[in-house]
Amino acid sequence: MYLDDYGRKWFKGNLHTHTTVSDGSRSPDEVAATYRAAGFDFLAFTDHWNPSKTSMQDGLLLLPGCEYDVGTSVVDGIYHIISIGAQHPEKIIRSSSLTPQNILDAIHEASGYAILAHPSWSLNQPAEILKLHGVDASEVFNSVSNVPWNGCRADSSVILDTVAALGMPLPMVASDDSHFYTGEECTNFIWLQADELNFDAIMDALKKGRFYASQGPKMAVEWDGSTMKVHCSPAKYVVFYTNMVYSAKRVAKGPGITQAEYQPGAQETFLRAEVIDEQGRKAWASPVILNL
Repeated sequence: MYLDDYGRKWFKGNLHTHTTVSDGSRSPDEVAATYRAAGFDFLAFTDHWNPSKTSMQDGLLLLPGCEYDVGTSVVDGIYHIISIGAQHPEKIIRSSSLTPQNILDAIHEASGYAILAHPSWSLNQPAEILKLHGVDASEVFNSVSNVPWNGCRADSSVILDTVAALGMPLPMVASDDSHFYTGEECTNFIWLQADELNFDAIMDALKKGRFYASQGPKMAVEWDGSTMKVHCSPAKYVVFYTNMVYSAKRVAKGPGITQAEYQPGAQETFLRAEVIDEQGRKAWASPVILNL
């Protein structure tokens, strides 16, 4: 947890990890201890098709979570969807007729929060994502979807920028998706602003979008309708992304810069900011739709 310049609390959490309950290599107690030791405030066990429950373990808040999947062919679509905070088990039955929309609907019926997992790793097509209703957020980065555990499909920002450019700006989270605990764990997370570390406060902040994705850097973003201002921990770059493929003012360069700003033009329809530190670690702000 850290306090920002206004004295508000920001809690560190991971919303996608696995244990021996499904295909992870460590037990739930071992996983909780690993994340607690790394300074995490909250965590969700999202074992495949095995919903977890909420609890508090030695100061670490465990949120209810589960990962559901549908599809086996990239042509037809492979979707992995994370459920967070469901008030009761989702009514989802594995079958050949199950669709991603069925999963999303069931998560919301259980008062859960639905995250599209690793769209780049899954080769999700933007046109197909646009057909889905009720995607609350998407992973912009997924640790285990990278070498040496997978091919280099960890970063989904291009897909999410395309979706945003087509009118569907999705809040961005970064996750570990830990299975093996050989270096992918505790590297990607969200910073979330809430007054207290409890289930209701964390879920309220999550559903209201008071968070940003990070691998370490801290950031604060202000958007007044004409200018986006970023304040951040010392960075090498602050980059602004929109639907435009080029802008001469898009990148603010360091070393050690702690602020930057961007004024979008009339042709730009969405805007988001990304911070990159000297170690190459990133932080991602979720995109906003522009009404200029």
